[in-house]
Amino acid sequence: MASLLTVDTPIMDGLAMIRALRNRPAGAGAGAPVLFLTTESDTEVRARAKAAGATGWLTKPFDPEQLIRVVKKVLAK
Repeated sequence: MASLLTVDTPIMDGLAMIRALRNRPAGAGAGAPVLFLTTESDTEVRARAKAAGATGWLTKPFDPEQLIRVVKKVLAK
């Protein structure tokens, strides 16, 4: 199992969602890789995503090859 999350979602922002996933019990997805998708390229956003528990990130827009490469990298961890 893995998750792709974006920062701007209507009900819960991506950072809050990552924290919620990480707070789940072991075996319920708490350790699943999370790839964070954002339009922000600054290091502060990436640092906040990493602190929340993101395994990796991609800056939008991205091409399919970039997505595949990063997903493979995240799943290999």
